[in-house]
Amino acid sequence: MSKSGQVLTQEEVAALVEAMQSGDVETSAEDTTGSASQPYSLVGADTTSRSQLAALEMINDRFTRQLRGSLLTLLRQAVKVSNIPFDVMTFNAYLQTLPSPCNVNIVRFLPLRGFGLITFEPAIIYGAVDSFFGGRGGASLELSPQRGFTQTEERIIQLLLDSVFENLRDAWAPVYALSAEYVSREINPAFAQVGEDRETVVVNRFDLEIGADVRGQLTVMYPFSALKPIRLLLRGRVQTGDRDEKLAARWADQLRDAVIDSELELVAQLTTLRVPALDLAAIKPGDTLWFKPPPSVKVLVQSAHLFDAEYGTADNSVAVRVERIIEPPAVGSESGETLHDSDDQGSRGEASAGGHKARRGGSAGKRMAGVTAA
Repeated sequence: MSKSGQVLTQEEVAALVEAMQSGDVETSAEDTTGSASQPYSLVGADTTSRSQLAALEMINDRFTRQLRGSLLTLLRQAVKVSNIPFDVMTFNAYLQTLPSPCNVNIVRFLPLRGFGLITFEPAIIYGAVDSFFGGRGGASLELSPQRGFTQTEERIIQLLLDSVFENLRDAWAPVYALSAEYVSREINPAFAQVGEDRETVVVNRFDLEIGADVRGQLTVMYPFSALKPIRLLLRGRVQTGDRDEKLAARWADQLRDAVIDSELELVAQLTTLRVPALDLAAIKPGDTLWFKPPPSVKVLVQSAHLFDAEYGTADNSVAVRVERIIEPPAVGSESGETLHDSDDQGSRGEASAGGHKARRGGSAGKRMAGVTAA
């Protein structure tokens, strides 16, 4: 080996070249990765599934029903709209399914990111123009790639697009507040490059029939990357439609009527006493328990303190008059109220004015009351 920094001498290089030419040295690269390895593309791999977008089926169904009514008003004749199950594919594969020429509208679905596409096949445009001006929607023209849409056709396209925008917003409302915004328009799908060829998109197709002869397709394309932030909302199925809303309102009315007719236990608690257990065990019929009259009576509803009341008599019957409404404590908070207001003693035993015979007495200006054990 040379000491001048060269790895191989000229003689060694010549000998190596001669050995390679004679076949003594193997020059083909060996596969060290193993025969089981396969190429994998992180970008091209489709990790989506229809189950992640289950709510789209309900959204498209509602959009279909509402679009029928809007087109009836716009074109003054019934338009048959059929919903086709949505597809998940690459953006390039989606463009290959679009005819050329075609009305391609680049839109934004706010507040989501990215751009989507809404397309009308030419037959729909011609049929809509004919129907809009009083025909039966049977016009049939062949649009060449060199011919664009006229100003009249562009105006009808914008009216159709506005109707689609409005119905998409209403169809999405139960799931997410989505609104579409027009960006630009193309006639050749190849020019609508709003995403990468391998980008995953969600394609929703709707078949339209105007009159007896005009049939075409409307497509709404969402980039899957734009739907990712709301994918949790799209996993569940939402109940939509006027029929479901009427059933929900009827159920709410029935629930309210059932709650109003339910019976609750109301107890007027005169006072709470604390007595030693030994004295409590010695109580027998005829004994009197003395206590200081409370300033007000607690009114309990299902064991919850809801009112403060003044006790007395009315029409020769024991009665209470509500003086104050007690706000119920917040859920999870601890009530700081004490169950007894007397200054006397402590362990609790209940005595209510409605369940015991009460009598009043007094000594030296101090009012006392007693309950006789029955």
